Amino acid sequence: MGGIDAVFKNSRILNAFDQLNERAEWKALETLRYLGEEFVNKARLLNTYRDRTGNLRASIGYIILKDGVVVEENFERSNDGSSKGKEVAAKLSDLYPSGFVLIGVAGMEYSRYVEAKGYDVISGSEPEASELKSIWNEISL
Repeated sequence: MGGIDAVFKNSRILNAFDQLNERAEWKALETLRYLGEEFVNKARLLNTYRDRTGNLRASIGYIILKDGVVVEENFERSNDGSSKGKEVAAKLSDLYPSGFVLIGVAGMEYSRYVEAKGYDVISGSEPEASELKSIWNEISL
C-alpha cells in the first residue's frame, strides 16, 4: 500500500530552524545593543547635576546578558566610577540566569540620592515602552 514519501531530509529542516534561531538571537542582541547605547549616550550627556569627580557619569553603563553570561558591555575605562558601575551590573546579573537581558545602571551609591533631589541621573534615559515596541516591530527575521 502506497503512502506519502518525504522528498526532503530532516537535517535540512533542522538546519533551517537553526539558522532562523541564529538570526533571531542576532536581532535580539542588535536591538539590546542599540537600546543600551541610547541609554548610555543620553544619560552621560544629561546636564542636570554637577559631577565634581566624574565618578557618577563614569558609573553609567550597561551590560547585555545571554543566559546569565555578559556578552556585551559599555562602561568608561579606568575610573573608579566605571568599576562601581560594573560591580552593580554584575550583582544584578545574578537575578537573570536565562534569556537575553539588558541592564542599565548608575553604579555610584549616591546616584539614588541625586535622583531623589530632583536631578536626572538615568531615569530620563530609560527607553520608553513605545520606543521598545516600535523597534521590536521593525525587526524582521
